[in-house]
Amino acid sequence: MRLKLQRLSPWRLKGLSAVARLILAWGLLEGVRNGFYAGYLAIHGGSLGFTLAVIGTAWSIHLLSDSFSKSLGGYLSQKLGMGIVTLVGGAVGLLALLTVPYAQSPVLLFSLSLVWGVSLSAIFPGLLTLSSQVAVQGREGRAVTLTNMLTAPWTGIGVLGIGFLTKVNPGLALNILEWIQIAVILIGLSLIFRPERVRPPRQELYPWRRLLLFIPAAFGQTFAPALFSFYILKYAQGLGLSMFWITVLIVLGGVISTVLLIWTGRHADRNSPRELLIVGLLFIGLAMIGLGLKPELPVLLLLAVVGGVGFGCFGPAWNALVVRLLPENNRAAAWGTLMTVEGLGHATGPAVGGVLAAAIANNAPFFAGGAIMLLLSVFYVVALWRPWWTSQP
Repeated sequence: MRLKLQRLSPWRLKGLSAVARLILAWGLLEGVRNGFYAGYLAIHGGSLGFTLAVIGTAWSIHLLSDSFSKSLGGYLSQKLGMGIVTLVGGAVGLLALLTVPYAQSPVLLFSLSLVWGVSLSAIFPGLLTLSSQVAVQGREGRAVTLTNMLTAPWTGIGVLGIGFLTKVNPGLALNILEWIQIAVILIGLSLIFRPERVRPPRQELYPWRRLLLFIPAAFGQTFAPALFSFYILKYAQGLGLSMFWITVLIVLGGVISTVLLIWTGRHADRNSPRELLIVGLLFIGLAMIGLGLKPELPVLLLLAVVGGVGFGCFGPAWNALVVRLLPENNRAAAWGTLMTVEGLGHATGPAVGGVLAAAIANNAPFFAGGAIMLLLSVFYVVALWRPWWTSQP
């Protein structure tokens, strides 16, 4: 059984327990914060004295404080260990949940949101770094990709689940969020007593030269979809699509991307992520431009396939490239810097997309996003052309 598990898992058995607990902890934390702001406060916030503008601002402050603290957070995960940073993130979140219903002051809500965001900044870059370090040699990219896949669904689970509960019983919804934070605190304690640390840096060098290769994609991969993601459902309905067909398109792309990961993840780890990265960006860009042309349903089905292939190639290639190029010393801090750049793209994209849609046309953000992805594809054809990038720093 152990041998079969080892063949299937990208991680070594030694350390797998810690990685699994951290994946669960981060998934729960993502579910809580998304469920709290987009589910609980969005529905029940008016009864607490908060307008939607205040709630939206608090959510933005929370996300931005998390994003801009990730480089420092990644460094702290190396120095303090994942148990302590998980414990702190759980405890601060619990304090925020216990305080907000009695806050009434927008300033206090903003302050709590800021501190809560900072407290979470160390966990995810530390988790990805630990995931790559515990991985079987040659499976690091697959380990990071699987980590992202296992934590991503918790955002939707939190929003939909807590949103539904809030409509039925707001008090119960808040209590569940609080108990989940307590569960995260217990996970943090378990990692302190049996610590699995992100290995601290062997030297104080920070890989700026290599890190610069990732900045364009780190920003572009979140900025480009954020240009139109906030109104994609309304846009799709404007094309005459029902919710059934919208769901079919999303599921089709998702299934193709997930199935493709079995091959692309292995190829990126064993051979080279370069070609997959370039092809992935190219296909995603073409799919975005295709959406901007407002095609009929048969073409939309084809675009869902193209987009699914694109994301199935880009995701594991990006993760494998990060693991290859960023040296082990200070990897968590460097990864935190990339997440800061990604957060900036995610935060600024909707504003720019809104301006483009209002000033030009509602399909303009799709063309802009597609052009960005195509330019990134060309950028990496040039930036990764020479073989020096495969060498160790």
